[in-house]
Amino acid sequence: MVHNVKDLSPDQRLAIEGLVGRALSDEESLTIRPARVLKDAPSGTERTRSFRQYLDHLDTLAGRVKDVPEAEIDAAIDEAMQHVRRQAE
Repeated sequence: MVHNVKDLSPDQRLAIEGLVGRALSDEESLTIRPARVLKDAPSGTERTRSFRQYLDHLDTLAGRVKDVPEAEIDAAIDEAMQHVRRQAE
């Protein structure tokens, strides 16, 4: 949801300025998008295990392209980026 700063009540404006950490001008607008926290980040041994699993996954992905020339990989990435940009327009 989008709110124009000039339309906020004084209490709303004060609260948001406190969250943002600076004064807001009347010409600004705010986009507020609530997000759900799915779960807390792991800690301790669970964090270490998750990171190791992540690195192992990256190694697996790297192994799948070990015989592909770097120029070919770069060309595929460039092509994918162009495709995504065209869709966004």
